[in-house]
Amino acid sequence: MGDPSLSEQFKLCGSPIDDKKFLPLDALERLVNKKTVKTELGIKEGVIANWTKCGKSAELLNTVTKQAKRVFATLVLIDKADAIYGLLEEGLTDEHLPLVRDQDYPHLSSRDRETIFPFAGFRHASLMNFIHTQWLFLAPVLNTTGQLIKVNRECALPFTESDIIGNGAAGVVHWAKIHKAHQQRFEAEAVDLKVAVKQFLHKDDFDKENAILQQIKSLDHPHIIRHLVSIDKGDKGYIIFPWAAEGNLQEFWEASEQKASQKLVFWSLQQMLGLTTAVHKLHEQFNCRHGDLKPGNILCVQKGEELVLKIADFGVSRIHHAQTTYRKGQLTMSVLLTPSYQGPEVEFEGVDKNDPLPRSRKYDIWSLGCVFLEFTIWLLHGPEAIKGFTNARGNGVSSTNPSSPLYTVTSRSPKLAQVHKLVSWTIGELEHKDPRCEGETALATLLSLIKKQMLQIKVDLRPKATEICTQLRMIIQNAETRASYLLPPCDGEIVPLLDFKEFHLDAN
Repeated sequence: MGDPSLSEQFKLCGSPIDDKKFLPLDALERLVNKKTVKTELGIKEGVIANWTKCGKSAELLNTVTKQAKRVFATLVLIDKADAIYGLLEEGLTDEHLPLVRDQDYPHLSSRDRETIFPFAGFRHASLMNFIHTQWLFLAPVLNTTGQLIKVNRECALPFTESDIIGNGAAGVVHWAKIHKAHQQRFEAEAVDLKVAVKQFLHKDDFDKENAILQQIKSLDHPHIIRHLVSIDKGDKGYIIFPWAAEGNLQEFWEASEQKASQKLVFWSLQQMLGLTTAVHKLHEQFNCRHGDLKPGNILCVQKGEELVLKIADFGVSRIHHAQTTYRKGQLTMSVLLTPSYQGPEVEFEGVDKNDPLPRSRKYDIWSLGCVFLEFTIWLLHGPEAIKGFTNARGNGVSSTNPSSPLYTVTSRSPKLAQVHKLVSWTIGELEHKDPRCEGETALATLLSLIKKQMLQIKVDLRPKATEICTQLRMIIQNAETRASYLLPPCDGEIVPLLDFKEFHLDAN
């Protein structure tokens, strides 16, 4: 048996996300060389009669291996390798790919089409075969600059492994591995070239999120996930992010059984400050409201030995063009919000057509307050307490939905609401029964900040993100100088668990 033909050596990779195949660039570079080209064309030493440009095999081989590897590989697969002579004579090289069908460019004149289809003597069927096959060699090279790249819907994406890890209203999230030959600088951003790929169900959703990401991509903040690249694939859209191996904050809470310690409390306070500074940057530098802050949209990314929380998912974010807190007369209509973390102002948007109440950037402050309260519950009492807090959400009020928000509406007109009784009960239990939250302690100060400032029904009474940053820094500074302020010793005292059944009894 002789050596395998060139086409037999093309070992294609499957791109599982879009169910297409491609030949990696490194394989193309290795396999299409002067020796294999000579073998495929049956070139002997000396002059080639039908290579009229210069009549020398060396010139032909140089042109193919330096300028037309993809063209030649495509011809090999459709069993028309000899056509390379005529195509090179007409000037076709890899830089002219992809070639497209007539119907893809209906606005082109006949003359323009001739420049796109330099296939002298090609029958229509052969032309269509070439156009279909070329995509095997055109998978893009991705870099980490955050740019938007556009690829044909027939083009494979350069992923070699993937699996679905989440579904949502906007789309599907995959973990995936980029082929090493189709990436630039991903080694510094992705361990083992693993990334998260957000695939959008609707192109409009992709366009909206990408528009936000393109505007804020210069914001290099350690607590905001940096999108690596956006891919417009015709009727589909994909956005690639670093892979967060530890999952999101909700998953981290559920999987962690860590007991409260000075180290853990200090790390938690630092992460809360980091998240708040990120929100401040979004608000002040880009006039951007995130709009859906929640544990599921906060990713846990390992940086060296430290776990860092990063804000992600800007699907419902909005850029405010006005410099004021409100955008007068322009309501925000978002239907993808998570009820548990939405602010009470959502309930009153559009109630009074003559007195619109547009959504403020301080909407994010309420959501952060909800997250920080749950963070504190987890920190002190673990994942079971988080479950109890969630399940008790509907007790004592009309709603029995555990995903209901941390407020109750008392009247839609005149727009009245109050903080959910569960919030007051939970904070009260912690302040009065948990010695780690009593008196002048870091967690007592944090709970006061959440209750008195962040979870304010009236938007105007909520502080700006920068004010919260100032107060969190003071808590951290005091904690650095006094260990007892950070986490006072209980001296063998039994700390009572949060029993949310008591809230149920109290509410009734």
